[in-house]
Amino acid sequence: MTHKHLQETSQKYKAHADSKRGMMQFDVGDFVWAVLVKDRFSVGNSNKLFARKIGSYEILKKINLNAYRLKLPSHIRTSDVLNVKPLIPFKVDKEDTRNANSMANFLQPGEDDADMMA
Repeated sequence: MTHKHLQETSQKYKAHADSKRGMMQFDVGDFVWAVLVKDRFSVGNSNKLFARKIGSYEILKKINLNAYRLKLPSHIRTSDVLNVKPLIPFKVDKEDTRNANSMANFLQPGEDDADMMA
């Protein structure tokens, strides 16, 4: 392979990867999922079985292009200001609101499936 061919191929792969990296933008009032890493949990509370993707939570304030303040419940013991990187847009499928509601409430303290069935 020639040097020119390698450069062209590299640029093609870079262009494709860059098209997938779009900067996420959210507005106040939008709902998002937050992906938390174990560094976000207080010492002794991290567990490999903990949910990493939590939500859906409302965006209360846009701090800047890279940070947002979320409306987190009190049992989530982490800062309510998160970088845009771990945020995923929350989209509700209009035809399956039952599934969306159950996913939005899966981290409510004091509840389990048995309580929900009763």
